Amino acid sequence: MMSDAVKFYRSLLEDEQVPVAYPIRDIVEKFYPSYLDLHSVSDVQHKTANCIANCKTGGFGYNVSYCEECGHRKIHACACNNRNCPNCQTPLEKKWVMARNSELIEGIAYYHLIFTVPHELNDLMFQNQKLLYGLLFQCASDTILTLCKDPAYMGATPGIISVLHTWGQQLNLHPHLHTMVSGGGLSPTGQFRETKHKGFMIPVEVLGKMFRGKYMAALKRLHDTNKLSYRNGCEPLRNRYSWKEFVHQMYEKPWLPFVKETFNGNGNALEYLARYAYRTAISNSRIQTVDDTNVSFRYTDYADKNQKKAKTVAGTEFLRLFLQHVLPKGFNRVRFSGFLTNSQKTKKLKLIHRLRNTIYKGNPVKELNTADLMMLLFQRDICHCSKCNGTLIHLPRGVPLTALQF
Repeated sequence: MMSDAVKFYRSLLEDEQVPVAYPIRDIVEKFYPSYLDLHSVSDVQHKTANCIANCKTGGFGYNVSYCEECGHRKIHACACNNRNCPNCQTPLEKKWVMARNSELIEGIAYYHLIFTVPHELNDLMFQNQKLLYGLLFQCASDTILTLCKDPAYMGATPGIISVLHTWGQQLNLHPHLHTMVSGGGLSPTGQFRETKHKGFMIPVEVLGKMFRGKYMAALKRLHDTNKLSYRNGCEPLRNRYSWKEFVHQMYEKPWLPFVKETFNGNGNALEYLARYAYRTAISNSRIQTVDDTNVSFRYTDYADKNQKKAKTVAGTEFLRLFLQHVLPKGFNRVRFSGFLTNSQKTKKLKLIHRLRNTIYKGNPVKELNTADLMMLLFQRDICHCSKCNGTLIHLPRGVPLTALQF
């Protein structure tokens, strides 16, 4: 039941602001009980559903502030801050983009690489997410670093940002990796070198063959050491003959990464990556209608000249599609390698700027408090009253207040 405190806060909210519509929250509230009757869920999926259902409803408390001079009050229902919730990722996304912009090297090209795997691997990857999604990061990074160290291409170690993306436009399972690779790096002798092939960096055929070799070799090692799970449709792969045939089939398929010099500047490429780093499988804006049984959402059909289309599915099926993209607890969707490896990032960046006679400015948002961050990202002053510019007093979340105290 709704507590008296929550009822009180909501009555104040209704007086001073129009509620924001969050279709994804309505879908979870309406269909999740029925979904639980049909499907089993992991702990992290259950937590995600509960977070979305309570996000900005008061279920996580309220942020309350009032002006000590004119008495004007502000009340905001707290966000859940779950990384799979599409309602509350914008501040984190903007902060991430500003931090990554400080790591760009001016005057060099950057490349956008996409690593995909044959769709026949999808079910096995879903049953072994931590192992095989992690393997995707490892093999893609190893492939790029190995080829970039070759003097024929760069002869240096570049900086790499990798972001895992598991969904297609129709919420289907489609694991692939977006990477942003610097067109220059540090040589073994400590010099900064740029790529020798402007426009394409490394031929896709070379990238694809090496990536396939590294991934399949590691996959076979996991199979041989009995570290893979073969549940839910993957059971036939327990048979050694079926496994050999499956491996042979994977080697026969072309694994062709997509390579392109970053579009419209490096900053735009970072914003493109940020959409995958801090957004989830679908945004509220793509959900068109939610009725008692179905959900309709928009998608882009890339196979049909990028036509905008709509898809309607049962509410429980929508939740199945959505929740399959919830990653295991503690799994990092964004990873850094090359000279951007976390343990060496600052040291390497300072060296590169010194070699190029430029100034290293560092992360502009690292030391900012909440008030400064809100001003920088959204030009919102949370310290002063919007009515009289007086000082705002912020009350700790969870402190019970009554109408009399207000």
